[in-house]
Amino acid sequence: MFGLPRKTRIMLLASLAALNASQSSAHTPYIAPTSFEPVMGKMASFDASFAEAFFIPEAAFSKGNFMVTTPKGDRVKPDTLTELKTRVVLEHELNEEGTYRITTGARRGATFLIYDLDGEEKRVMNPKEPAPEGAKVKFHFQSITRADTYVSRKAPSNGALKVEAKGLQILPLHNPTELFADEVFSLKVLLDNKGLPNQEILVYRADQEKSKPMSFAGNQDGIASLTLPAGKYLLRARYRGPAPDGSEVPTFSHTTTLSVQVFDNI
Repeated sequence: MFGLPRKTRIMLLASLAALNASQSSAHTPYIAPTSFEPVMGKMASFDASFAEAFFIPEAAFSKGNFMVTTPKGDRVKPDTLTELKTRVVLEHELNEEGTYRITTGARRGATFLIYDLDGEEKRVMNPKEPAPEGAKVKFHFQSITRADTYVSRKAPSNGALKVEAKGLQILPLHNPTELFADEVFSLKVLLDNKGLPNQEILVYRADQEKSKPMSFAGNQDGIASLTLPAGKYLLRARYRGPAPDGSEVPTFSHTTTLSVQVFDNI
């Protein structure tokens, strides 16, 4: 794998996997509607950004492949998209009644080659620049980020509850626009459209800056069940593993999020 000895590759992947659960919330991607309430008119707007506290934008989610999945399951581009410094603003006309999925699509970010040489740690961000002779490679990966959310126009529907074939994604098993406090909400974490066993889901409550997240564990099929009080939340999954053949780096570091609101159960 990219000129590294087999033993080095195994140690590299093992080290990366061990870091999955210890990552902080820094620069986490999200996309969220300006209102999670059911849309009674036709227009809906969304912000897409990277942030540490949710949903407070810090850096625009640029270079995304933004798509809208309609209640019938069709995938279309958003009507309008404006990139600002702290966020990307989207607007889309909801011509059909039902639930829509809005995604940033997968975004390939920076590459990192981190190595030790003569007791000094160094970093290279050019994927074509190899580690020098005698260096001990610690990490070599590229970040892949994605964020999803859902809105409903009037009554919810389930035709948009699906994901793409590639990458790390969160698939709601219940309609995410009709979540209520203290009721079970199930989801499935998928990698390349297959359930990812024992995957941790971190849940961040919105408007609580750098709050400690709640942790939920998935089962062998990648399914996790959550029960949350009323509020707005960001759900996050992270996974590091081998990159596809032909990639410029040996490892992809995936981060995927889902923004939802849990309503009071009156």
